[in-house]
Amino acid sequence: MITTTHDDGSTSQHNDDGSGSFTGADGSSATYDADGGGSYTGADGSTGTYDADGGGSYTNADGSSGSYSADGSSTHTDADGNSHSMDAEGNGSYEGADGSSGTMSADGSYSHTDADGNSSSMDSEGNGSYTGADGSSGSYSADGSSSHTDADGNSQTMEADGSGSYTGADGSSGSYSADGSSSHTDADGNTTAYEAEGNMGEGDQGMGAMDQAFGDDTAGGDMASQGDAAGDAMDEYTAEKDAKEMPAEGGKEAPDTFGEVAQDDGKPEPEEEDQSGAI
Repeated sequence: MITTTHDDGSTSQHNDDGSGSFTGADGSSATYDADGGGSYTGADGSTGTYDADGGGSYTNADGSSGSYSADGSSTHTDADGNSHSMDAEGNGSYEGADGSSGTMSADGSYSHTDADGNSSSMDSEGNGSYTGADGSSGSYSADGSSSHTDADGNSQTMEADGSGSYTGADGSSGSYSADGSSSHTDADGNTTAYEAEGNMGEGDQGMGAMDQAFGDDTAGGDMASQGDAAGDAMDEYTAEKDAKEMPAEGGKEAPDTFGEVAQDDGKPEPEEEDQSGAI
């Protein structure tokens, strides 16, 4: 056994079997065995152990701790109580001091639940789902399609091309297409449809708009007045038309040359026989 005291006040001891120890001037210390394992205590109170295979464990002065293995797996708990672990393949899990938790895989998939109970998950291809603590839920796909139902029961879906549909908790429903066309049926059964160009299609609400524009008087009272107004407008139009067609010279019409030509066909008129002298 060989003991050495260093200039800084630290000492070390080496045994014949290959084991040894060390004590630092700052109060730290360490031991090691002949196989390559050992332990240490830092001046701040942190401690650790390690084995000949590369594994070990540690406890830090702040209360955090962990372990590790030669294959790459590990665990760790921080000073606040959050912890996580990982295996040799890269898969892991974690737990938060607030109650949250989750898992992760080497292929990129994961799951997570937060402190409020909201949860989500996603696979390695980008498809996922979620559930809210309020009862809402949904899913999504890597191609862009998705579905969602809120806490009140309203739901909607969307396809990868941008088209979709929805259903309201009040019984309303509708659909929409990527080209801009859509339809909607409200809780009372009124339906409105819009074409891709923005034109309103047939539906109860379309008829309602017509009724509002032209007046919906089932008793017929307003319709009579509208008929009178239409008649007055027609009379005014006819008067203006007649005034435009009136000849300019005091009401004297131009000669009907076409009529005269039609009457004069160029043949001489036969002479009237003098029946009085014909015997």
